[in-house]
Amino acid sequence: MTNMKQENKTSYAFIRSLTIDVTESNKCAVPKDEFRMIDFSNAVGAQFKDLVHNVKPFLHFQILQPINQNQREKAINYFNENGKIYATYTDMDDILLYVGCTQNVYIKSGSMDVSDEDLKNLLPQAAHWYRFYGDKEY
Repeated sequence: MTNMKQENKTSYAFIRSLTIDVTESNKCAVPKDEFRMIDFSNAVGAQFKDLVHNVKPFLHFQILQPINQNQREKAINYFNENGKIYATYTDMDDILLYVGCTQNVYIKSGSMDVSDEDLKNLLPQAAHWYRFYGDKEY
């Protein structure tokens, strides 16, 4: 099980990173209402965007937008060294960093466990959804 603090109790066989190439795709395979973007950049001390699953399990992914390739590589190296779960793309620098699962859609609602299977299924869906709708939500 994985919780909001990302203690990563997932099995060793679990894929901790995912790279997606959907450059040739012209239609999203994930329904638009499956996820939502929450922009916390207006909150004091919270300069980030959150991609959240709209139904249980309420998985949260922090959207990271590195300023250059060097910053991106450093982040990915850190995530790999520390067993973080994330998704990247072949044609854009953004990174979706898994930050945990909550009791409802709001990030401050309290954490809860998520199964390896749910995480394994929803990570590629979140990445695919973000590729098509992420920046268009604002």
